[in-house]
Amino acid sequence: MTPAIIPSRLELDDPAVFLRWLGTDPVGVELGSIDPVEMWGLVALATLGRLQGSEPLRVRTDWAARSCQFARAVGFDDLIDGRPPSGPGEPGRTVKLTRIRTSDTTEPLADRISRLLITESRFEDTRRTVYYVLNELLRNVVQHSRDPLGGVVGAQVNQGGRNADRPAVQVAVADAGLGIPASLMSRHKSLTEPREALARSLWPHVSSTFDEGETGSAQNAGMGLFFIAEMTKLVGGRLVIASRGATLILEGDEQFEDPHGVTNFLEPGIGFPGTLVAFEMPSEAEQNYDAMIETIRERARERTPRRAVHKWLAFEEPPSGAQRFIVRQSRIEDTVEAQRFAEDKLIPRLFRRDPVVLDFGGIPVCTQSYVHALLFEPLRIAWARKAKIYILNAQPAVRSTLELLENYALGG
Repeated sequence: MTPAIIPSRLELDDPAVFLRWLGTDPVGVELGSIDPVEMWGLVALATLGRLQGSEPLRVRTDWAARSCQFARAVGFDDLIDGRPPSGPGEPGRTVKLTRIRTSDTTEPLADRISRLLITESRFEDTRRTVYYVLNELLRNVVQHSRDPLGGVVGAQVNQGGRNADRPAVQVAVADAGLGIPASLMSRHKSLTEPREALARSLWPHVSSTFDEGETGSAQNAGMGLFFIAEMTKLVGGRLVIASRGATLILEGDEQFEDPHGVTNFLEPGIGFPGTLVAFEMPSEAEQNYDAMIETIRERARERTPRRAVHKWLAFEEPPSGAQRFIVRQSRIEDTVEAQRFAEDKLIPRLFRRDPVVLDFGGIPVCTQSYVHALLFEPLRIAWARKAKIYILNAQPAVRSTLELLENYALGG
């Protein structure tokens, strides 16, 4: 093994030293020699140190050291040993490290984490952003990583040190799976190297589940990382994506003068043994979630092919006597159930040209993944059968998400 200088700090404003160190294929690390350690660093180390994995990174702990005390408080040793977390975490500060394996747990976990971190109602728009980012990242792990042990997620609110003047919420998700470059390059033959693949992963409608030039399949829209990247720009945040052979660092403009942010790459070959994604945003800044979703929708529309002329989503009163379907009554999204509902209830009615009415009342936000599962195929049937789908009580962010879906579902 190549000798390496172990990083003395793990902070998201400078992840390069740690990722370069990982590139030397280290066998172990003294956690107590690193101070401070932010949550993304613990997520990365826990992912590589899982005892159930092959050749795990040996993480040695001195529980008297401050960084090790923080690690124990957020369940680092529990996760390393394969035990479930003991409790959820500390409201407004930290979330226990948790393993994610199945699709039915992604949304409840994202919802629970976002509510535990952001406890004040005046920062509800920040909570909704954190929820959206987490939900998409967790789904990516389940759908694409091919890590048999699943992924690791952690989150915290940083209010001291480098964040003393600008408190920030930080979330991180990692796995030891296939990696983004290999996943995309297997389907998109025009991609030839890992950094190019990471850059393309931030485009709308890019996924390993459908071919280049298409805008989605019934299961996936290829919009998750695009939305997260655009959110990073619009909130003045930071996004780090490290995967096998490449690392991308995107920083939003804190003064909000540059709508494109600043994107940099580490040198070729430096990445993460799997995929590590860390997202950070101000926790106490004024956010306008609805306006942000509308802006992202417009950016996606500008980069999405469009062949549709007629609108098949009707935001108007339906014909009298039409049966109304309540989209969901709880705050828990279930994309599998949404797709099953579409196949069992919506598509047969559209084939018969019966009115379809969906009531989104009481839902402040839907992820693109959820509305994609619910309406991607029904919209194509609606276009083919010339049948409208009536939408009631959709709040602005939900309407923007639905309109974006219609644009790409009928565009390619």
